[in-house]
Amino acid sequence: MVHLITEQDIHAYVDDELTPARRRAVEAFLADRHLSLAQAVTYLRTTFDLRSLKREIYADDALRGEVEALLARRRAKTGEEGAAPLEKSRSSS
Repeated sequence: MVHLITEQDIHAYVDDELTPARRRAVEAFLADRHLSLAQAVTYLRTTFDLRSLKREIYADDALRGEVEALLARRRAKTGEEGAAPLEKSRSSS
């Protein structure tokens, strides 16, 4: 059975969150589509920038508190369970 490659797959590929088999499928998909590869590079840059920003926020207690308060208000307003409090990212070693 063929599983279509989605935008989420490309994000997961960039974040190194795919199984080896799915990673190979995405790599084959990207090899056939130069434009999709360019999009993957854009996602990679965005992911890197967001992780860098998250590390900066985590390092600044005042800013971290403000962001967590904003996220808590958003969760309360929308009933969302996502957008958990900021934690140290795996890559912030």
